[in-house]
Amino acid sequence: MTMNGHMKKTAAIIALALVAALALPTIAVALPRANRAVSAVSTATAETVAANLRNRIENVLRARKARFDAAVANLIKRQDRVEALAGKVEALGGDVAGVRARLEESRRLLGQARAQEEVCAAAFRAVPDATDRRGAFRDARAKGREAVELLRQSRTVLRRAAEELGDVAERLREGEGQ
Repeated sequence: MTMNGHMKKTAAIIALALVAALALPTIAVALPRANRAVSAVSTATAETVAANLRNRIENVLRARKARFDAAVANLIKRQDRVEALAGKVEALGGDVAGVRARLEESRRLLGQARAQEEVCAAAFRAVPDATDRRGAFRDARAKGREAVELLRQSRTVLRRAAEELGDVAERLREGEGQ
C-alpha cells in the first residue's frame, strides 16, 4: 500500500470513530427517553386495566347488593310475620319466650350478615389497588361467603322459631279441645 492508501484508510477509520462517538451519546441519551416512554405506556395500560377492573367490580357488586337486599327484605318480612303471630299466640295464653329469643337471634345474625356484606364490598373495591390481586380477590370472596352464611343462619334460626311457634299454637289448640 502506498502512503496515500494508508492515509485514506486511516481517515476512514477516524471518520467511523467520529461517527460512532457522535452516535453513542445520542443513543445513550435516547435510551432513557425510550424507557420513559415505554414506562409511561405501561403505566397508562396498568391504569386502564385497573379502571376496567374497578368498573367490572362495581357492576358485580351492584347486582350482588340487589340480590342480598332482596333476601334481607324477605327475611325481615318473615321475621315481622313470625313476631306478629307470636303476639297473637301469646295473647291466647301461649308461652312464646323461646320463639322471641330465636327471633332476637335471627335479627342479630341478620345484622352481622349486613355488616359482613359491607366488609365484603369494601374488600372487593380494594382488589384493583392491591399488590396481590389474586390474594385480595380470594379474601374478598371469603368475606362474601361469610356474609351469605350468616344470612343462611339467620334464616335457619327464624325457621326454627316459626316451627316452635307452630308447636306452641298446636299445644294451645289441643288444650282448648279438652
